[in-house]
Amino acid sequence: MTSAVRNVRIAVRCAPGERVLWEEVIGLMNAGLQGACTFQCLWRDELGLPADDGCDVLCLSMLPELSRQVSDWPAIEAEWRRAAALLRERELARGGVVFVVTLFRYTTGEDSVLLPLLRRLNLLAARLSQEFGFFVIDVDRTLAHAGAVNLRADARLASPEARRAAADTIVETLLSVGVDHMAEAGAIHAALSQHKARSAIDSRSLSTPVSLGQLKRSSMRGHTQAALSESHDIYGGI
Repeated sequence: MTSAVRNVRIAVRCAPGERVLWEEVIGLMNAGLQGACTFQCLWRDELGLPADDGCDVLCLSMLPELSRQVSDWPAIEAEWRRAAALLRERELARGGVVFVVTLFRYTTGEDSVLLPLLRRLNLLAARLSQEFGFFVIDVDRTLAHAGAVNLRADARLASPEARRAAADTIVETLLSVGVDHMAEAGAIHAALSQHKARSAIDSRSLSTPVSLGQLKRSSMRGHTQAALSESHDIYGGI
């Protein structure tokens, strides 16, 4: 008897300009799993706790914060911490998986004033992982490895090359730890191997595709969660 195909609901909070990136992510995920499970994207406009949409995975981009002033930092950090506490109580407690997506720390022209804010946001992502048990999708680390010039990339990921590299990073992370318990292990392994073979960036030299430090896993209601076992202040100079 054939088992029912699971529909995985991935909720995304991102900037409007990022939606095309996440649509590409969902397309790559569906193509990679080849029907072993299906992925559906749900949009969340707010960082705070909306009505429960029953998502299996929640991905929180920090890009919307780039529209704010560096002087707003105390409020920005407080909002993320309030949201993280609420999400831990609801999403993690029911077995969901929460990711925070870092920002590529490269700016040009007038956007160079954003660099202090970029550094603070990426460091906050590491601390939220450590304190609240969220995963980190480290787009900054992967794109820095590939090079901004090669990808024509900046923090906003405006170029097709940058979006594709970011999408590859997100897909590899989700397949590695985000949805690894939602489909058969063989299907996940095949999809991950296929994705790495055709990825725009060779991630084999990156020691941790998932987070900014060494992960320690713990089981919560049968699902895998993660936290940083140690904090690495690689975003110094803030």
